[in-house]
Amino acid sequence: MRRHKILVVDDEIPNLRLLRRVLSDEHDIIEAQGGAEAVEVLKNDYVSLIITDQRMPSMTGVQLLEQSIAICPDTIKILLTGYTDVQALVDAINAGHVYKYIAKPWDANELKLTVRRALEAFELKETNDHLLSELQIAIAELESVSVGTIRALADALDAKCDYTAGHSLRVSRIAVLIGRQMKLTDSELRDVELGGILHDIGKIGVPESILWKADKLTPEEREIMCKHPVKSAEIIGDLRGLVRAREYVKHHHEYFNGEGYPDGLAGEDIPIGARIIMVSDAYDAMTTDRPYRQSIGHDKAMAELTKMTGAQFDPKVVEALFAIIGPGGHELDRIISEQFPDSFIGLTLPGANPSKSGKRFQDEVERQARLAATDV
Repeated sequence: MRRHKILVVDDEIPNLRLLRRVLSDEHDIIEAQGGAEAVEVLKNDYVSLIITDQRMPSMTGVQLLEQSIAICPDTIKILLTGYTDVQALVDAINAGHVYKYIAKPWDANELKLTVRRALEAFELKETNDHLLSELQIAIAELESVSVGTIRALADALDAKCDYTAGHSLRVSRIAVLIGRQMKLTDSELRDVELGGILHDIGKIGVPESILWKADKLTPEEREIMCKHPVKSAEIIGDLRGLVRAREYVKHHHEYFNGEGYPDGLAGEDIPIGARIIMVSDAYDAMTTDRPYRQSIGHDKAMAELTKMTGAQFDPKVVEALFAIIGPGGHELDRIISEQFPDSFIGLTLPGANPSKSGKRFQDEVERQARLAATDV
């Protein structure tokens, strides 16, 4: 045990000298002849332990210890008392956060043992506080790494498929607005946005011949494409802080009636974030151009969502989207432009433009058309 500073407080000088004689071999002793003087010491010096007599003029020992809580809350407190009223003593100890009381007249060996144990408790709390601080720093660093990983994954998908990155950002922002409308917590909103950004990340493993195909997919190609939610979840893996977002990503193609994939979940067995991303994904897909078709427009998209409510989509999620979307979808565009200059979680993806319509997709469509014309 290291050498500690101990404040001893008593209005009688012989008692202070006795305490110093018993304790000064192992620790540095600071004396105060009353509560007011002790308070001033505490304001200017850091002590590990206070030992105070209870019966002192102007300020009792308990009153001193009560005041010390605001100045040095972690300092250990020992009360010396001649009280015989047990309940009054318990009340006094609780009020002053007293570690232990020692009845007067006290025994020197008992006092030294009590001081040793009190300082061991003080050092243990110091160690625990230090470890907690280190843990909080480590958690912050891991969160930073996680965000960096997300950025890298999104940029990798952007490099492969310029449409998907813009789509994912739009989906994440629509999903957060729906989540706010549904009164989700900030923690849930964070995971909804992360899930929206990462929901298509599994498409990194889908061949470009399928991703860029201008026609409808064959059953075999569709089977490959349908694996992307599971692939997305596998890519996210066990990254700390992404456990819930991972479930949102994995299940964002589950239908409310249980006919979706990959696990055929139904109703509220589907995670709420996945149900929100499902609706956000569908709305954005219908209202933006794809390489194999043009946007069907806001009104038709709303009609399709209404038609599939209860079958593909959670009615409560669709209702929340309708509450914020506005006529023609213009209100949604305004809210996104005003409330999402960057991101709910502060994630910025400079390489991804949410307004993209998939230039590389369109270039590939035109190339394929030229090849077809040449073959004729």
